[in-house]
Amino acid sequence: MNTRNTVRALPGRACAVLALLVGGAHTVAICGAHTVAIAHAQSDPATWYVSSGAPAGGVGSADSPFESLARAETAAQDGDTIVVQPVAHTAPALDGGIALKPGQHLIGGGPTVLGAAAGAALPRLTNTTGNLDGDAVRLAPGAEVRNLVIAGARRGGIYGLDAAGAVITGNDVSATNQQCGDGFMIGPFSLPPTLPLGASAPPLPDFLTLNNGWAAIMTDFDSATGDVHIDGNVVHDTACGDGIDLRARGTSRISAQLDGNTVHHVNLGLAKLSLLAIGVQADGNARLTAELDGNTQTEIASPATSLLNNLADSEGVFLNPLGHAHMDVSLSHNTFRNGYGNFSANGLEYVTTSGAPESRVRVTDSDFDTVAGDIIENYNLSADGARQSLTLDRVGAHHSTFPGAALNPLVPANLGSCVVTTNFGRTAHTDLTIADSDLGDCSADGIGLVAYTPTGPEPSTAELTFDIHDTTLNGAAAHGINIINVGDTAVLHGSIARTTLAAAQAELLRTSSTDGQIGSAALNIDHTTVDGRPLTCPITDPKVDLTGIPATC
Repeated sequence: MNTRNTVRALPGRACAVLALLVGGAHTVAICGAHTVAIAHAQSDPATWYVSSGAPAGGVGSADSPFESLARAETAAQDGDTIVVQPVAHTAPALDGGIALKPGQHLIGGGPTVLGAAAGAALPRLTNTTGNLDGDAVRLAPGAEVRNLVIAGARRGGIYGLDAAGAVITGNDVSATNQQCGDGFMIGPFSLPPTLPLGASAPPLPDFLTLNNGWAAIMTDFDSATGDVHIDGNVVHDTACGDGIDLRARGTSRISAQLDGNTVHHVNLGLAKLSLLAIGVQADGNARLTAELDGNTQTEIASPATSLLNNLADSEGVFLNPLGHAHMDVSLSHNTFRNGYGNFSANGLEYVTTSGAPESRVRVTDSDFDTVAGDIIENYNLSADGARQSLTLDRVGAHHSTFPGAALNPLVPANLGSCVVTTNFGRTAHTDLTIADSDLGDCSADGIGLVAYTPTGPEPSTAELTFDIHDTTLNGAAAHGINIINVGDTAVLHGSIARTTLAAAQAELLRTSSTDGQIGSAALNIDHTTVDGRPLTCPITDPKVDLTGIPATC
């Protein structure tokens, strides 16, 4: 049996007697304005209560709760439960933040806070101070945070570093990062400036970096091994920054589950460039496996909320392997609606920015609708031999707009395509599979596939492969499927089967190759129709140009 620090309220006479009898101990007896140390052995976890506006001097019981998070933090030990009692909406939230200890449970009392009626009594907390860097809740390994309303934090609503085993569920988090501090960073990375010219050149140094505001819920891992669960939370109306971010770095080994979260009306903030509703990043030598199921992102970077959002590079779901990390992500039953911004806004962006990571992403039974940019981006930007694979199965991608879409003849990506895939490294490998999906009404290409192989001294092993089958693509302001090669790509292989292409304003199926020779090129077409007519060999449709890549049917 382990002796633990606890707090107990005792009658005055009993307190005096015990004070005389006990010499040294771990229990604190509160006797009016005095405290006496009392020996007390206890092995079971304790439950403590805290309430905004409670009278000072409470002992942490349900009837006599602590009046501050600081007192609850001091009293509670590993494995204990801290219950935040609901208070009237006119009462101030508990302020100052709280740092949890391993295995603790921080739980909001009363009914579920999600969907609560306006004016309902709720368990509310915040952190408007500099304590804990402004985070309202600081996680520890094995900690649980459940059923709380967290609003107006100076930095994050819930944050943890190496808090393996943490569970964050059923919370309402809003108005976070009031100080507008940086959080999730994207890059540095580079882009090939000669791509619009159809010319290959040596890769540029990585020099572009995009900064995001600190997320409402964020978990970082540097060296931990374990899992994390972020389930059923609602994040909304951030003052400056992201909704939910997960980062695995260093030597961490993490399995993450993000299920049933809703993120809406998140905002860019001052001096920020990027905004993520949900961001996942794996860097260094980390290994990250993540399952995202049933999440929703809506009204991301809405200009109706803030004019700054017009400058946002906004993302519904952002997946970013880099370094030498291994990342495996499953994204299912995702719903995205209405993403705004000025450049490169996306419903889903899966991008390798640098290094030679290995990553796979599988998206199933999901829908992405209405965004000011490419709806789904699958970008392998690294010049260092990254391997990247995306599968879209039963996915919808519809309704993109982009103010610069008229540049499409010059800039073959990032202008509002339904789906765009790029392979930009001389030793990089990128694979795309689209199956049983429905795409359309996009302001650039329906599907863009771009192999850009920079010049370099080593032999090219660059590969871009794709398999598109049982898919409908209806409506593109540029090409239906646009396959572009620039440079001496080693392998460019693709197949299009049982697919319907219709209503593209330019070619329904276009290929081109410049400034280099493809080592092995093939395009296999089977049971595919263009504007309602079978695409057969030899191809005679004037709207189809296959001069760059040999086709077999």
